[in-house]
Amino acid sequence: MSPSILLPLLAVAALFSLATAGILLLVGHGAPQLAAHVAFALGILPLILAATGYFVPVLTRSADACVARSWPPLLAWAGGLMAVVAFAGDFSSHLLSLAATLAGIAALGVGSWTLIRTRHMFGPRHRGLDWYLAALSFLLLALLAVALMSWFPALRNALRLFHLHANLLGFVGVAALGTLQVLLPTCLGQADPDAALRLRRDIKWAVAGALLVAIGASLAPSLALMGALIYGIAVVRMLNAWHRRFGAALLQTHGAAPSLAAAALGLLGLLVLGAAHGFGWMPARPAVAGFVVAFLLPLVSGAAAHLLPVWLRPGAQGPWHYALRARLCRWGGLRGLLLLLLGLAITGL
Repeated sequence: MSPSILLPLLAVAALFSLATAGILLLVGHGAPQLAAHVAFALGILPLILAATGYFVPVLTRSADACVARSWPPLLAWAGGLMAVVAFAGDFSSHLLSLAATLAGIAALGVGSWTLIRTRHMFGPRHRGLDWYLAALSFLLLALLAVALMSWFPALRNALRLFHLHANLLGFVGVAALGTLQVLLPTCLGQADPDAALRLRRDIKWAVAGALLVAIGASLAPSLALMGALIYGIAVVRMLNAWHRRFGAALLQTHGAAPSLAAAALGLLGLLVLGAAHGFGWMPARPAVAGFVVAFLLPLVSGAAAHLLPVWLRPGAQGPWHYALRARLCRWGGLRGLLLLLLGLAITGL
């Protein structure tokens, strides 16, 4: 399948998966694990792998590679479908292991391809590549936890919590933060000369924080709280830099940038509320639902609204691209704000 067709399809599929998962979590139908895997394994994982395949040639200033961009997202989607079927049925451990294996092969494929492109690129390495590689490493750790569950059944719950948080804050969160630093200024048509410095300086906080949260969630809530505070440093620095540089442009009613800013605020708010979940003050279902509604929906809808015209018609931008983007981004700021407030309200229930 052509990458120019695959990316829009996966973006639409991800939005549908997120909406479906949010509804399942809100109405209490099915296990929380089913809704979580509908959102992440079937929706977000293939989209992030496809988006990484799109951005890596841009960041490495190299030619496109259709095959390398196409097969990992499709393989991950097949694995995600298996995981959803397993949780909707009899929780088959064999099917879950196969799903994790397919997703792991897809992640290794994207990671290896990214490393090859990085090593052969001309000029200095773009720091955004480090965030993608770190995110893929978290994904592999999360999938390894799935494989270990059958070997160490006594540690199943601890491994499950590690898997969840390594995916949410490690894979999804780190990939999103690395992308937002570049994508939001692009959406506004403005430069952010400090983005490269933040990408280089703050990756250590995001990676260390996500790792501490993942380990602490399964072993010690106080360690997870420390990780959330460290992780928050990267988010706060990014938001503060955006506020100083872009100001009122982030508060517009229309556009993709306000929706992306709302997603970043949602991630920060969920770090605070997630600490309550870590100490047992909040059940898992509203916490996962809040992550989907307050963070992922404004993130994916805002990014897709800006990028879909380019994905549908690659090449030089013309009136068709500007007109379609204006329609897709209409009410983007208001939509992002409403999703942010709704998601935080759900999490606080």
